[in-house]
Amino acid sequence: ARREAQRLRFGQWLLSAINSGSYRGLHWINPAHATFRVPWKHNARKDITSSDLEVFKVGGMSVTSSDGPRAHLPEPPGLGKGQWEWKTNFRCALRSTHMFKLEQDHSKRGDDPHKVF
Repeated sequence: ARREAQRLRFGQWLLSAINSGSYRGLHWINPAHATFRVPWKHNARKDITSSDLEVFKVGGMSVTSSDGPRAHLPEPPGLGKGQWEWKTNFRCALRSTHMFKLEQDHSKRGDDPHKVF
């Protein structure tokens, strides 16, 4: 039961985040609100900025571990290990909900890297 509650929290958080329009590049791509896109720059890109990581930082923090909710993650100096952890947590939470299916992977696209779910 606890794992199911964890999944629901992340899934509902993500849907609310998409609806809020608060994260650059995270939005519905069809009128039926059935498909959305997530900006997904590769960590090695020279043009990656902290704003490219906002959705991963917040999304990753909404995941709980067996020890309870995760504490606020400190801002890492520059863009390094922290960004990898945030994106990994986000990706794992996204998959574990079983609410979303990857439809298209454009993460290697130079001008507009993103994934469509």
